[in-house]
Amino acid sequence: MLATVVIIYILYQFNWSGFGEDSNKSVTIKEVINPKDGKFIKLTETTEYFQSGKTFWDWLGLAGTLAIPIVLFQFERREQKRADNQAEAEKQRVEKQAEAEKQKAEKEAELEKAIADNNLREEALEAYINRMSELLLEKNLNVSDPSRGDTAFDVARARTLSVLRRLDKDGERKGSVIQFLIDTELISKLNLSDTNLDGAILTNADLSDAKLIRAKLTSAKLTNAILTNAHLDDAIFDDANINSATLDNASLTRASFMHTNLIQAQISHGQLMYANFAGANLADANLIRANLAGANLAGANLDGANLQRAENISIDQIKSANNWEKAKYDEDFRTKLGFPPEDAK
Repeated sequence: MLATVVIIYILYQFNWSGFGEDSNKSVTIKEVINPKDGKFIKLTETTEYFQSGKTFWDWLGLAGTLAIPIVLFQFERREQKRADNQAEAEKQRVEKQAEAEKQKAEKEAELEKAIADNNLREEALEAYINRMSELLLEKNLNVSDPSRGDTAFDVARARTLSVLRRLDKDGERKGSVIQFLIDTELISKLNLSDTNLDGAILTNADLSDAKLIRAKLTSAKLTNAILTNAHLDDAIFDDANINSATLDNASLTRASFMHTNLIQAQISHGQLMYANFAGANLADANLIRANLAGANLAGANLDGANLQRAENISIDQIKSANNWEKAKYDEDFRTKLGFPPEDAK
């Protein structure tokens, strides 16, 4: 309050502020007749009007008048910006919703396709089993001798290879096809060379005497499977799980076991000439009397592997593996490796 009084007092000293008094003087000259002598005389009449000059406030009024368009412009600008922000937010919301709906539609389409593909694979498997069952009854394949050149075996082979191609990456149904052949005692009679069994689930499967030359078994699951006397030359087992499987007397020349799990696998008397075990896990595997001529053991894990009486192994070959010093060897080969005799430990 005091500050207001002081400001008014100061402004009162200046006429331009409008607080002080402002005056206007007007001078009027009149001619009148002198009643005494009848002559005209001049009378000067001075009138002074007092009013506030309002000079400062007039400027403020003018400034206010000029400020109105500016204020309106700023207001409109803010409103426009707010409207633009709302429009952008709405646009983003709509785009986000559209993207979500698109992704949902794509997932639903993928699910529907997966269901349709699954149904087709199931139908293919059922059709295969039905047609093979008819062939078995008509031709007595399970008791026939394939060496006699019965064309029914060729038909059975063609149907088997065809359905396995159609099942493609369906490892479970591929396993069902092979299990059907096992159950019908055809597994050792059909020539399944060049069969695609990638990813097939064959856990505990009995594939004894199976003819799977050049078969593709990448990433197949063969835990505890039996492949005794199986013909597996040039077969591909890369990244497969064959732990605790039995491959005794199997023919595995040039077979590939890159990064394969062969823990505790039984491969005694196996024909492993030029087989590729690079990066394979052969921990505790039984390789007694296995023929390893030219086999690649680079990076293979031989921890606990039994290589006693293994044939055609070399020092360089063994030392290219990992944990080779923890494997079991014949006494004479231990000496070549620089180990002390067993009884000297």
